[in-house]
Amino acid sequence: MGKFTLPPHLQKRIINDTSPATRAPPADQPPTPSTDTPAKARKTRNTSATNNLTSAIRDLLGMLGCYIWRHNNAGVYDPHIGAYRSGSSKRGLPDTLGFYQRTGHIIAVEVKYGKDTLTDEQREFLDEVRAAGGFACEGRSLEQVRREFNQWKQSLHFNQAA
Repeated sequence: MGKFTLPPHLQKRIINDTSPATRAPPADQPPTPSTDTPAKARKTRNTSATNNLTSAIRDLLGMLGCYIWRHNNAGVYDPHIGAYRSGSSKRGLPDTLGFYQRTGHIIAVEVKYGKDTLTDEQREFLDEVRAAGGFACEGRSLEQVRREFNQWKQSLHFNQAA
């Protein structure tokens, strides 16, 4: 198998994801307050790096023959009640869901960046996808997801040229 080269738009995302401007602030550094945002609605971490990585993983899996979409299950701040409303879907669903177009196998990637870790519900969901024969992983980088996806694909029982 030849060396894998990412397209320029994905290479740019990797560079941007690792630049100091997109990294989350250190845990001991308080967030910068904004005067026009209520205190409870302020973000306490920079999520742009995670969002960029999620989009890049979705693009990569699309190039590898998957039909992928982002699944957002995050709570949404409701200013009327002054708190976050929980997501409406099953707890533990991953950030990206889809299927491998050649076989119909489910694809699930929970994107984690920095010190973020899987919840018990996320770990359980990924384990269930694997047990059903699908591809599931905790995605921390494009290269790691690509490597794990190709290993999974080689384990399928059909022509390896897929």
